[in-house]
Amino acid sequence: MCGIASIFGNSPNVNNIQLMIKSISHRGPDGEGFFESDLIQMGSCRLSIFDLSDKGKMPMHDRSKRYTIVYNGEIYNFKDLKKKYNLSTFSNSDTEVLLEMFSKIGEKCFIELNGIFAFIIYDKFLNKAYCVRDRLGVKPLYYLNKDKLFYFCSEIKGIKSVLKDFSINKDIVKSYLSNSFYDFSKNTFYEDICQVKQGTYMVFDVIKNSYEEKQYWNLESKKKEHDAKYLDGLFINSLKLQQQSDTKVGLNVSSGLDSNMMIAYLNEINDGQKNIIANSYFYSDKGFDHSKDLDEMSTIYNWKINKLEITHKDIINNFDEVAYFQDEPFPGINTISKHLLVKKNYFKDCKVILEGQGGDDIAAGYKYYYPFYILDKLRKFKIIDTYKEILNFNINENLSFKDFLKFTINSIKGFYSGGVSADGTVSNMNNLLNFETQESRLKYRDEILNNCKDKTLLKKIMYRDIIHCKLPRILRSVDRASMAYGKEIRVPILDHNIVEYFYDLDEDQLINNGTLRPHYRNLFTNKFKKNKFITKSKIYMPDPQTKWLKTSLYSWMYDKLSSSQFDLNGLLNKKNLLIYLEEFKKNDSINNSNFIWQLLNLEYLYRQNKY
Repeated sequence: MCGIASIFGNSPNVNNIQLMIKSISHRGPDGEGFFESDLIQMGSCRLSIFDLSDKGKMPMHDRSKRYTIVYNGEIYNFKDLKKKYNLSTFSNSDTEVLLEMFSKIGEKCFIELNGIFAFIIYDKFLNKAYCVRDRLGVKPLYYLNKDKLFYFCSEIKGIKSVLKDFSINKDIVKSYLSNSFYDFSKNTFYEDICQVKQGTYMVFDVIKNSYEEKQYWNLESKKKEHDAKYLDGLFINSLKLQQQSDTKVGLNVSSGLDSNMMIAYLNEINDGQKNIIANSYFYSDKGFDHSKDLDEMSTIYNWKINKLEITHKDIINNFDEVAYFQDEPFPGINTISKHLLVKKNYFKDCKVILEGQGGDDIAAGYKYYYPFYILDKLRKFKIIDTYKEILNFNINENLSFKDFLKFTINSIKGFYSGGVSADGTVSNMNNLLNFETQESRLKYRDEILNNCKDKTLLKKIMYRDIIHCKLPRILRSVDRASMAYGKEIRVPILDHNIVEYFYDLDEDQLINNGTLRPHYRNLFTNKFKKNKFITKSKIYMPDPQTKWLKTSLYSWMYDKLSSSQFDLNGLLNKKNLLIYLEEFKKNDSINNSNFIWQLLNLEYLYRQNKY
């Protein structure tokens, strides 16, 4: 795991690559390395996880000296690939296996990699560079083309360190405010700075200063039939592979299903915890405190779970620091909480942290998926099945039919009008914005519909969340929160084989009998029958973001957003905003704290860029 950077072209400043690596040195505190030729500069700051010796240092050259690599990530199946292709290596690192494999079979190797990665391989014979990102975009890679030079870096701040003047991307800001989405395209919040899209790679011609974009993976249903036993094997294999490390491994847990599943599996695989350190955070406010659940989990699994209490003061005191490391707007207070777990050294001596991200996204676990499942049934004229489903869902979720109808109509209407936000709610913030939002929403909706090859609405919404919005933004925030202090987050549930497994399932396997994630849940309830956390209904674990913004965070928030300097260059109707903030505080029925959090992110972004 590392931070990487490269400059392609005849750079007049040979110190730029050093400056870029220095700006992201938090990603790799174990050393740095550089390679320079007439037309390319490459640098790396290393977080050593496999082969802690100097043999694993980067930039690394293959045996023929034709290829050079800088690499950020982990190839979990590198030992199998080494054996499969009979590769001879001088180190025990996955970096060298990747490099030698590429030298042997070229671009064909990308699809065989199981892992999280972003890397650049330079071919000095052809003067070409291959810039590659993993299937789900867990590991970042940004680039800029300017003045006949191409800059690549793990974080935006690396590019900004050598090119000081950047304009905020007004179109992305407008889209962000219109949709609540971000990380849905190659564009960023900065003009001209882009990201390599997940599941793609760029072939860059250093001489011609041009590139070609290629896609090696996309999410689509292949209609393969699998059973629960097969899924069980996928989880076991993923956790076995992702525990691999030459350093200590930690586990970031909550009291939800995904965390419990991971601990239960790890206990089975390892015959106990085997020195895996488990940590969690909690909010002490009534209605948001799950510390007792964590204590009960600790007893059930015989694991010690260290707990960090997060207060509203932690949010105030750390917001700017987290925003700096994130580079771009980030999701709510949970991002700060995860950042603090690492900052306060709860993962002492651990360089690798396992986390249960993605279960709801890949297996249709969010409540707002249900209306689209119902609409799919109605489109197939399954009237009786639809009635039974609605009845069971309302019982499970304690909803009246009237409330269900309102929820369903708003979700579906919102999506087709382009007005649905990332969490499935309809945005009603038009009076706070000085621009028309509809065009941006429809453009975004059409992009999703066109990119997704599946016909059912449920699969389209899942595709949206996995590829375009919800999961990418979570993965970005988690990567920056951990790498800010030199820790690597791994996400075993998001092994691409598991993701593809669930996307292949029929809709009635994803949602059934009024229950979300039945296939997912049934596997674990049958396997771990005595586990109360796995067998009970889905727990929604809200955070106190809305409550705090109405109370203990209100003055802090109001001071920032009411500043005369903050108007998003005319995009924001400040008069209406201030009225809204006062209503937000007083009216319990107004709970759209997500929009306020977006504005707080943008206030920081514009402030750092001198408004």
